[in-house]
Parts: sequence; C-alpha cells; structure tokens
Amino acid sequence: MNLEQLTERFFELVAPDLPNSWEVEDAVEHLVNEPAVDAILAQVPVIWPVSNSLCYNYLGQVTQALTCIEQAELSAWVNETLDHYEVGGLRAAQQFMTDVERNYVCHLRGESGARLQEIQGWMLPYIQGLSGADLELAPARAVYTDTRTIYLPHELNELPAREDNILLYKLIVAYQWAFCQMRTFFPAPLPESRGQAEKYLQHFFDSFPDPVLVGRLYHGLETLRAGFFLHRELPGLMRATERIRRILHASLSPDQSKGLLAELDRACCLPVQDAAETTIRLKDVVKELGRVNASAQDSLRLSRLLYEPTAREEEDYISPPLIFQGELHPAAVYKAREQQGKIISDTFVEALSLHLLHLPEARERVESGEEKGEGGSEAVGDRTIVLDRRPAEPKEDAKETFYLRIGNESSELPDDLQEMARALDLLDMKPERFVTSAVGRAGHSMADGPGGGPNADEKAVVHAQSYDEWDYRRNGFRKNWCMLSEQEIVPVRSNFVPVTLARYHGRIVRLRHQFEMMRNQERFLRRQRDGDDIDLDALVESLADTKAGLPPSDRLFIRLQRDERDIAVLFLVDMSNSTEGWVGTAIKESLVLLCEAMETLGDRYGIYGFSGMRRLRCEVFHIKHLDEMYTEEVRQRIGAIAPREYTRMAPAIRHMTSLFQTVDARIRLLITLSDGKPEDYDDYKGEYAIEDTRHALLEARSAGIHPFCITIDQHAHDYMAHMYGRDNYIFIDDVNKLPAKMPEVYRVLTT
Repeated sequence: MNLEQLTERFFELVAPDLPNSWEVEDAVEHLVNEPAVDAILAQVPVIWPVSNSLCYNYLGQVTQALTCIEQAELSAWVNETLDHYEVGGLRAAQQFMTDVERNYVCHLRGESGARLQEIQGWMLPYIQGLSGADLELAPARAVYTDTRTIYLPHELNELPAREDNILLYKLIVAYQWAFCQMRTFFPAPLPESRGQAEKYLQHFFDSFPDPVLVGRLYHGLETLRAGFFLHRELPGLMRATERIRRILHASLSPDQSKGLLAELDRACCLPVQDAAETTIRLKDVVKELGRVNASAQDSLRLSRLLYEPTAREEEDYISPPLIFQGELHPAAVYKAREQQGKIISDTFVEALSLHLLHLPEARERVESGEEKGEGGSEAVGDRTIVLDRRPAEPKEDAKETFYLRIGNESSELPDDLQEMARALDLLDMKPERFVTSAVGRAGHSMADGPGGGPNADEKAVVHAQSYDEWDYRRNGFRKNWCMLSEQEIVPVRSNFVPVTLARYHGRIVRLRHQFEMMRNQERFLRRQRDGDDIDLDALVESLADTKAGLPPSDRLFIRLQRDERDIAVLFLVDMSNSTEGWVGTAIKESLVLLCEAMETLGDRYGIYGFSGMRRLRCEVFHIKHLDEMYTEEVRQRIGAIAPREYTRMAPAIRHMTSLFQTVDARIRLLITLSDGKPEDYDDYKGEYAIEDTRHALLEARSAGIHPFCITIDQHAHDYMAHMYGRDNYIFIDDVNKLPAKMPEVYRVLTT
C-alpha cells in the first residue's frame, strides 16, 4: 500500500472528520510496505474519537510496539493505552506507549509495574482502617494528600519487580497517613511567632526569602520524623520495605548532590537505626526528631536553623521529593479542611436542633426565648442550654463525652452527635460554638408552623380515618379499631440534601445512567402487517393455509415495540424512635439518592413516613405525593424526617393500599423501609402484631399491589419471610450499605 492509498484509507476511517493532509501523510508515511498495516489501521477508529493527538502518537509508536507484541494483542494494548488516557490524560498515555516491554508486556507476565486500579480494592480498607476515617485514594500525577484524600500515581514502575512496586504503593500511603496523624500541616506556631494558628504553616514559609526552599526543608524534616513514627506504629511494614528504601537510597548518589537536602533525603531512605550514621551534620537533627515526643514545631524550629546554611550551598537544592515523601500542598489541605469543617458543623447544628426539638425541657427554653448563652459557653442563671464535656476515663480507648445541660438538667448526647462533636474537636472547631445556632434553628423550625415537635396536638392533621385490625386469635377483624391521621412534615431548612449530594456525587451519576437505560421497555409484537423481521410461526401457518386452499394471512412480521414504563411506587419509611442516629441518617440518604435517580427514570413515586402510639394515634407523614414534583420543599421534608414513636405498621400499609385505589398503573409497588418488627406501646407486639401486618400485606396483594420490604433488623429472617414471603424482602446487614443498596433493589424490582 503506497502513501496515497494509506492517506485515503485514513480519511475513510476518520470520516466525517477532515484532518490536515500533511499531518496524516507524516503519520502514515513509515507504514508504507508495513505487513501489518491493516491491523494497525483497524485501531484508528477506536482511538481517533477519543483523542486526535493520541492517534498520531499511536501511529508513530505502533511499529516499535509490534516488535514486542503480536498483532492479535494490538487491540488489548490500545485499550490499555486508552485506560491510561482516561485516568492520567494525554501525557500518561504517551508515556505508557513509549516503553511497551516494560509498561505492557512485563505487566502481562506479572512483572514490573503495579497499577492503582488493581490495588485500590484492598488498599482503601487498609488506609481507612489505619486512619479510622473515610480517607480516599485517587489518581494524580504527583503524590500528596489534602488530609481527606491521598493522591497517588495511577501506575508505579520505580522498581524492577511488580511485588516491590505494590509494596512501594503501601509505603507511600503509610507516609501520607503519617503526615496527617502527626499534624504536619497544622503545627503549633513557634513561641516567637504571631501567625494564624489555622494557616500558620503557609505563613511560616512566606516569611522566608525563598518559601520553596524552606518548604522543601520542612517537608524533609517531617519525612524523617514520619519514618520514626511509622517505625513505632507500623514496625512490620517498615521491616518489609527496608530493602526497597535501601534501593531508593542507593539511587541517591552522593556524587550527584552533596547539599544538606540531599543528605536529609538519604537519611529518610534508610532504616531508623542507620539514619544517624548517614551524615555528621545531621546527626543531632536525626536524634532530636527521633524522640517519641518530637512534634511538627521541632521541624519548624530546625527548618529555621538550617535555612541559611542550606541556602548558601552552591547546588540545585530544589531537587524532586522522594517518591514516598510526595509533595507538600498546604493550600489543598486548607481547602479540604474548610470544606470538611463546613459539612460537619452544619450537620452537627442540624442534628442538635432536631435533638432539641425532641427534648421537652429544651422546647420549653426555645419557645420562651430564654436561651441567652453566647456560643453555648455562657450560662445565665438556670435558663441556658450549654454543651458540657467530661474528660475521658483513664483507659486507652476512652473518649471524651459530651453532655447537654439545660438549666440544671444534664443528659448525654446520642452517639451520632458525640462522634460529630469529636470530629469538630479534631478540626480545632469547638462544638460548644454551635449550640446557639442549633437553638436558633430549632426555634426557627417551630416558628415556621406545626409539625416540628413530637406532640401530636401540635401537628397539622390533613385527614383522619379508621381501619380494621386483624386478630389472628379469633380469625377475624376488629372493626374500625385503629385511627390513623395523615399529617404534614413541615420542611426544615437545612443542608442535609446538598451535603448528601456532594458526598455521593459519583454514585448518583452512575445511578442516573443506569436508570436512564431502564426508561423504556421492549417487547416483540407478533403477527404484524409490517415489522423488523419475519414471524416464522405466522409464515408456516400462512403456507399451510395456502396449501389447504384457505386465504393466507398478511400478518407475517414481528415488530419490536418500545413501551413507556407504567409503574407507580409508594415508599413507606419507618419513623419509629429506634431509627434515631445513623439508622435514620442512612434512610434519609437512601431516599435522596433514590429520588435523584427516579427523576431520570420518570416513574411515579410517593414517599410517606409512619409512626404512632397506641391504636388511636397511628400516624402517616406526607413527604411526597405520587403526582407531586420533586421540589426543594420535598428535599427539605426529607431532611426533616426524624424519629417519632412506635412501629404499628399495619394501619400504614392499609392506608397506602387505599391511596393506590385511585392509581391506574400496570405495576404498583409498595416498598417499606424498616429497622425492626412491628410493635407498639400497648399489647400490639409479638405474634399478634406480625399476623396483623401479614394480613394487611395480603390485602395489598389482593388489590394488585406488590409489597416489598428493606430491613436492617438482624432478626428479620425470623418473621419477614412469614409476613412478606420468601422473596419479597431483603436484609441489609450494615446500615451504611443502605444508600447503595436501595436504588439497586428498586432497579431489580422494576426491570
């Protein structure tokens, strides 16, 4: 194939695009008389739509690649290249293509490089277990952390063996975690300084003529301190990586760089027992940072002492950081910390305000406007609401406990508020500062109208009606036994939904895509006058009719019919007092994720909560009607969902069945979210409650409604199969999995 033919073929493959002819000729010129030209050009339509530049790079590298791989492997190599492009951009893909033997062939043989995508599955639980927090891992061109995410290269080829590169990933992650634990980014200001405590590190760097140099120096000292820290905390890892660090030490030849920073880098690479022997000048530094009580403040002081002699050295002292050391990005840390603090503080204020609304003594203070404390720290007589803290008991795992003092009464905060208060403490944001805001929000919620508190007489009743109750002992109904009132949940202005959307952004995008694909249903219509294919059964019958002397049918085709979904679903949410804490939060997050995905799908759906106390006070709470738009007000109602009283489930199910009577839909679903078995304050418990609920579900089925339950009760198997049927419920063993599982359950139920 000559050059003209190659060029013409290329234009055919990328049509309707019209690249410059001279660029195309340059790219394909060396492929003249290439035996594998057809296989090479077959990959052009795959790469060109992704990146034109990458396609030209591919054409330039492919002949060299074919010296290492077979033609049959070309497609797999291209796919790997595109994976690198999508993760790391054009430069990462170009680097991958330049060394096929090392980056691709060796990887296929299990040699050399390791990829973040391959090790992330077990590395993420490892680092989250170390930190006890939701640290994330993400690909990036440089190694660094913002204390919320550890950024890693999407592939490591630093060492000859793949196992060593995997271990190097682990070492990098450990060092970045150590920087977070040692407060490298938030050192206490030096005594002689007056910098802002929150952003003191950046102020410290900016106070020197060369901020980059002092930053690199401080980072090296902290890396040395991190080595001692990890030796104490993770001795097994440091022993396992000793050989790797010695290899990295050997690569830092003394002949290449003789400055203080180079000596510091070499000291950081060696095991702690050998670090002090690397250099006489840094011997005292190594000794000081090796102390158990050494702090980031010591590294600041040493940076100041070493700055002048380092700056005087005639060398290129701004050398690249060590691979496991990474880079220091204080600005990224401050931004992540600010975002995290905003989310936790807003959530804390919202949760504390809801907690106050359910404490009668607090409601009395809030309603009378007697709260006068400033920032929750000043008490005026016995009328203020104050957040107190008690020191931890002298145990290793003991944690400081927070109490809410209302006048002279004191009660311990629920576990979820305790955790948020401790998280605020770790961010140097005292939780006491937010009590006044919580009290104000609670008062504002009550000022907006009824529905904010737990008392039934304060709620806006939309309508009330009676329902029968099934008594299995007499095999009959108790007529008009339960009184159920449908009530409004007053929207509460909060940031619950925005925070949830930000937290689950990636999952919501995937859910929307999955639900988009479910929008239309397909079925084949047989015996049509026109269609997409021949209906063989109809054709055989037509031929038989012709042979028999009968008039043949003209309905001989099959047509693919795409039908719009005709589904209506009601979600019934357990709002009993047992859902307080993380259970209730997970349920609300699940509803947010589901609503966001359902808006893409187009199915009609409504959301109601249920609770109550005794048969004359059963309650259903309107959150979203079937035909109601998913508005900001609905989002605020979801954020206002809070624990109420007991779990008398059957009246709520019968009410949902009555709501469905006016709904015309081919499929009608009733999905219940609950954390326990049906139970009420009176004798409504045990077998009686289970049988009444089961009968209510049978009534729903006889009305053409398909009930399903999502439960987190560990003992659900004992009674759920009896109430719902073996395949009509699912048990979630971890409440934190509920937001991910609930949309998936709905997708399966309606596909």
